[in-house]
Amino acid sequence: MNNGSRRALTGSIHKIREFELEKVSLVEEFDILQIVGEGWFGKILLVEHRASDTEIVLKALPKPYVSIRDFYREFHYSLHLSAHRNIVTTFDVAFETAGFYVFCQEYAPLGDLTSNMLDTGIGEIHTKRVAKQLSAALEHLHQRDLVHRDVKLDNILIFKSDFSRIKLCDFGETRKVQSVVRRRNEWLPYSPPEVLKLSMDSSYKALITHDIWQYGIVIFICLTGCLPWQKAAFDDPRYTSYFNWYSSSNPLKRQPKLWKMVSSRAQKMFKKFIEPREERRSANFLELPRFLDDRWLGKGYTDRVPGEDIDELCPSMYSFHSDPNEKNILLKHFRDNGIETTVDRHAKKQRIRDWIQNSVIEEVDEEEEEAAFEDSDEELEHRTRDHPIDESHRVTLRYDTEKHINPRTGEVIDGVKHTQPERNPLSYDVQNIEPVAPANVVRRYGVKEEGSSHSSTKDSAYGSMEVKDLPVLPQQYPVVPPYYQSSGPPTEPINFTQNPSEYYSYL
Repeated sequence: MNNGSRRALTGSIHKIREFELEKVSLVEEFDILQIVGEGWFGKILLVEHRASDTEIVLKALPKPYVSIRDFYREFHYSLHLSAHRNIVTTFDVAFETAGFYVFCQEYAPLGDLTSNMLDTGIGEIHTKRVAKQLSAALEHLHQRDLVHRDVKLDNILIFKSDFSRIKLCDFGETRKVQSVVRRRNEWLPYSPPEVLKLSMDSSYKALITHDIWQYGIVIFICLTGCLPWQKAAFDDPRYTSYFNWYSSSNPLKRQPKLWKMVSSRAQKMFKKFIEPREERRSANFLELPRFLDDRWLGKGYTDRVPGEDIDELCPSMYSFHSDPNEKNILLKHFRDNGIETTVDRHAKKQRIRDWIQNSVIEEVDEEEEEAAFEDSDEELEHRTRDHPIDESHRVTLRYDTEKHINPRTGEVIDGVKHTQPERNPLSYDVQNIEPVAPANVVRRYGVKEEGSSHSSTKDSAYGSMEVKDLPVLPQQYPVVPPYYQSSGPPTEPINFTQNPSEYYSYL
């Protein structure tokens, strides 16, 4: 593996460079420090290269979901575009492991915009800084006839706490302008309406206006802390309200309450970026500087604090349970039921390290792998194991057993159904059942509640249970059935009436 030094890139950015990937064992080359991010796209790992003592980030893409061609494309675009100061740096280092394709990038210590977002946004000053830098990064792509297609909070990394340095990342969905792509599982809040109108697996052309729309959504969230809607479709009441207001001849009359947080000048800016009609939407950021010196937040909303009435209009970023009140209710429910909610950070980090080490896919020697395939089915069937396999050693992949959607293709997969064999509820061996009860519990066998035609939940084959204060003996000592004796074959029922002292010694 090379030393990762960046060298001058030549040739067309649209000519994807393909090369042979070196096979590397992660645990031998790197010390894994932390999982920075994880999802269907793979893992983002913060590691330390043992040979150079350098901390870098590895983006590991799973082979089952990412083709080698898609990997080459993302790595190629990431490497070529990283010369821009507002695009994450990618090093010329790529390799593969048993289960992943991997390339290296720089580490963003402050995380992404999602982790830095407050309920009220990040403030007007910081929003303008993000808007200016993000537009510069996207303009860098658009000038090279590329469309990012996945502009969202998660793909904007923060390098300075005052947002004076942010960088765009994740070029897995980047395509050349006018390329034919298929609608997959786009994140609905950021998708433009012309894409959402299409059915799944429909084809459409990648356009710069799609990035412009997503850019407008990101800036609106930064300014207000709110998603304008869950999806830009007419079955979403917030989008319908926005569309009616936008199309109205008297916009002041139909203005949605959520958009009152934004000044009139900022509203004009957003209407250029979040334009429902694709043909009228801005195709560049040339008009953005005209609005940077204007006030963007409306009067009365510059010092908004969480919990005000306007927050009820904000759709959750992710789910209903993201609401702080819901979290408090959930925590109270845990505490009432004796579940510890305090996090031991040292133990948490240790669990993460152990999990990372245990989840690493071990490399298989090629000779051993070939020898394994030479075994016939008959030999494998009759081969004895060194130790029995119990349920604690059985590993089941979730995607094999559950209904799920392939995140790359959108295909719905039912999964393998493991049906449990039907079992006769009376087929257990009652000879080996030894009931255990506290010393102050008396069992009455075959006793029913008065006035009841059937046994209650307390009256079962095990008998009803009542708590008595010792040493007072019950009026009628129970007769112990033969199959409840501790050992030996069934004998005659034991009656403690003649000798009460043996009753308590038996219990």
